[in-house]
Amino acid sequence: MKNSIRQIFFNLKTMLILLGLGTAGLCIQLINIGDYSDRLAALKNQHELIKKITATNLQDSDMATIAINGDLAELKLFTKLSSKSALLDPIIASTSQQESLERSLMTTSNAFQEAALFWSESMQMSRDAMHERMISARNLYRIDIDGMIDYQVQLMNDSVSVAKITGFILFFIGLFTFLFYQWRLNQIYRDINMACSLDTNETKPDATTEELDFIVRRLSRKMPLVNTSPNLLNPVSGLNNEKGILTLYNAKKNVKAAGTLYVVLFEIDKHDELLSRLTKDEMIGIYKKLAEILSMYEQPNDIIGHLDNNSFALIMTRGSKELALADAEKVVASIHDSIFQTLQGSIKITVSAGILLKIPSKSLEVSLEDAAKIVVKAKESGGDRVAQLRNGSDMYR
Repeated sequence: MKNSIRQIFFNLKTMLILLGLGTAGLCIQLINIGDYSDRLAALKNQHELIKKITATNLQDSDMATIAINGDLAELKLFTKLSSKSALLDPIIASTSQQESLERSLMTTSNAFQEAALFWSESMQMSRDAMHERMISARNLYRIDIDGMIDYQVQLMNDSVSVAKITGFILFFIGLFTFLFYQWRLNQIYRDINMACSLDTNETKPDATTEELDFIVRRLSRKMPLVNTSPNLLNPVSGLNNEKGILTLYNAKKNVKAAGTLYVVLFEIDKHDELLSRLTKDEMIGIYKKLAEILSMYEQPNDIIGHLDNNSFALIMTRGSKELALADAEKVVASIHDSIFQTLQGSIKITVSAGILLKIPSKSLEVSLEDAAKIVVKAKESGGDRVAQLRNGSDMYR
């Protein structure tokens, strides 16, 4: 099974999108870790300010009050910063636990700030009592700070672990993408190089991608030299007519000797409708393009022809019925995807096909007639498909 260049680039684009989304997710996680780091810094600064406030010398009461008021303002700010929401809190953090810790921290912080302010403004006779009250509030405050620090450290550790796993996954996906698609793109380059050197390279071309294999086989195809008489060619498409098919078939001994010879007949869907609305020249252009598409799938031992009823025949030798059926379906799909130009603009055309294994006891003429009967099954099922004879009854695929 050859690879499709279109599928290769689609898969590459998918992998790059996956890597981009993963990288964006990793950046979000790093931003979230930064938010947790800011919280920890704010909690640490609260410890430092508590220590500074409780060690303030009240000998100069006015200066001490000014210093304590400044420190309390900073403490209030850092208390708010330690409760600032992080980017991934709704996903990672426990909302109830975090809200409980934040409420407790805010309560003990306010109690400490109030006690410190009373202590700084207290009279000499009540200063010791106010100091004890402040120390008691400080101890409770420190307990809440330490509880919040432990919680933030846990959140940070969990976030760092997830970020590490994400980073490792992205690394291996990126490494796989680089190595695998470097190999795939090298295959495409080799196929292109082979297609460019067909006229100088005598080795048998073997492209690894569907599209380039299609092009290489088209470029390397040799037109048969047996049918040089105009009487054996269809004047519209230049392909063999029915007489030409039979003549070439009888001339090719290796084709007749092959044990796996398949007959495929292609008919244009809604052909009569096309005849009624298109001119003769437009129909000739359609027949020529159909002949060109069919020729692109011709292999050395194949015989292709354009019959009098404007159906197209492909006599092929393949290793198995699955391979023959796959090539027939490729022809149908290529015609489905092609654009046909007319005076009325671009149009789409589909064909129905019938495929069968040629039985040695039956002549080629009879096999073509049997294939035409199978095509009817494909048309009755909506067209644009290949019908095949399976288990003695007409079945379509």
